Formats: sequence, C-alpha cells, structure tokens
Amino acid sequence: MNEQKTTELDIPRQDDWLNDVIQQAKNIIAEFLKEAFVRYRKLGKLILGSGYKKGTWKDEHKQRFLNELGIEKDTFSRMVKLGTMTEAEFSHAVRKFPSLHAWANQKKLAKIEQRERQIIVLREAIKFLQPPQQKFDVIVVDPPWPIGEDYDPEHWRGTAPYPTMTIEEIKAIKLPCAENSIVWLWATNRFLHDAYHILDFWGFEAKTVLTWVKTKNFGVGVWLRGQTEQCILAVRGEANNLLELTNESTVLFANNAGHSEKPEEFYQFVNKLCLGWKLDYFGTKEREGWTTYGTLKPC
Repeated sequence: MNEQKTTELDIPRQDDWLNDVIQQAKNIIAEFLKEAFVRYRKLGKLILGSGYKKGTWKDEHKQRFLNELGIEKDTFSRMVKLGTMTEAEFSHAVRKFPSLHAWANQKKLAKIEQRERQIIVLREAIKFLQPPQQKFDVIVVDPPWPIGEDYDPEHWRGTAPYPTMTIEEIKAIKLPCAENSIVWLWATNRFLHDAYHILDFWGFEAKTVLTWVKTKNFGVGVWLRGQTEQCILAVRGEANNLLELTNESTVLFANNAGHSEKPEEFYQFVNKLCLGWKLDYFGTKEREGWTTYGTLKPC
C-alpha cells in the first residue's frame, strides 16, 4: 500500500477561524463607513431642503441647530457639502475615501504627503553634496534644528520642510574655518542653550548676541509666537583683525521673508563688520562675495 504524503496545504491552519473573523469585521467596518457618508448626506439634504441656501436660516437658527444636536461648525459644513453633491460625485467620494475623516481632510493630507516626499528627495540629494574645499575667515551657520513636531498645514506649520539634524549631529559638523575666524551661529530661542554648548565644542568663544526682531510676518511657536531669532557672534584665535566695529547695535529690525530664510539686512550687516573669505553654511541662496553650502534647504 502506497503511503500518501501529506503536504502543508492539506493541514488546516489553526488560525483560519481568526482570518474569517477579521475579514467579516473589515466588511462591517466598510459598511459602517459607507453608512456614515449616507447619513451625513441625508442630514445635508435635510438642511438644504429647509431653505438653508435660500436665506431662510439666520445665524441664530444655525447656532441653535448646532447646540441642540451637538454638532461642530466644520461637521455642519461637511453635511451641506455632501448634500449638494450629485449621485456620481457622492459615489466617487464613497469609493475613493475610506472614511469621512479622510474625505474631509483630503487637502491637508495631500499637503502632508507632498512635504514628506520633498523631505525624502532632499535627504537623498544631501548625500551628494560636496563639502567646501577651502578654509573660511567668516562663517554663518543656520543649522536645521530638531524641531520635532508633526506638520499640520491647518494648525501647526512651524515644522521644517527639510531634513533636520539632532544636536549631536550639528555638534559633529566639521566647519571649514581658518585658525583665526568668526562664526555667526543662528538659533531659535528654544535651542539657544544648545547653541552655546555647540560653540564650545567647535572651539569658539561666544562674544555677544544679535537679536533679529521680525517686523512683519513673524513666526510660529508653541508657548509664544517667535518674533525674534538669535545669532551668536563667536570667535576663534586672534580674530580682531577680521572685525571693523564702530557702534553697531545688538538688535536687527527686518522683515521675515520665509521659512528659515534670513534677512538680506543681516548679510549686509556682516559684510560691513567682517573681512575675509565668507561661507554661508546651510544658506538658502547664492550671494555675491559668499560661498554657499547646503542650498538644498528650501525657503
């Protein structure tokens, strides 16, 4: 009698029952999500049918409706939008989006995805950057500080649209500086403490701080909105012959042009005070009389 070989496929898997339960649960959730679309649309049609678009509703009517049903203004607007859709538009929305949340936030999610793709492209491009080959007397450094918060185009736009670095990675930067040289290190208020430690590690002695006061379109912030940024002036060796100081102030008033972009007035300020070869490390644009490294960081 020939023995029949038993293959792995012939043995019932012990977790087949669980796979069936998971699939049924997925089907129920899909039905639930579709039903949520349907019910929102019914509410939207009810609202529209009562004359909402024809001026029947006053502000107090809408507010009472929201209060009585515990509905947010954004939710109300979504109901109305779904109620105005044709059958084809509604079917397309139900098929394309897995949930009402995804449909309602499609533009925001697209912006987040676009930014993530941009950061990936920049991270790959950075690998091919060739470091400067000469030594510089004056270096401006604007590091990509590790801000860390998740980007939200509606509520929190303060995150960097480029790859950031940890404090240890910034500290490990090998500045192409001359034996006697000057560094201008930019730091947001949050990272000012770290900036001093980084300068110590680089072998520079901090002398003073220039405060940029943003006179227009000032920035974002978690605790307070950032209308100022700090730039530490530090020196190494005998750098006095590189400076032409008169009576300059520690305050610079200038507009904020864009994310991470420093004002042109700052570079004019440095040109006036500092002599020698100049490097803009992590700079955002090319400038006459300067070598720029790291122009991949977008404004």
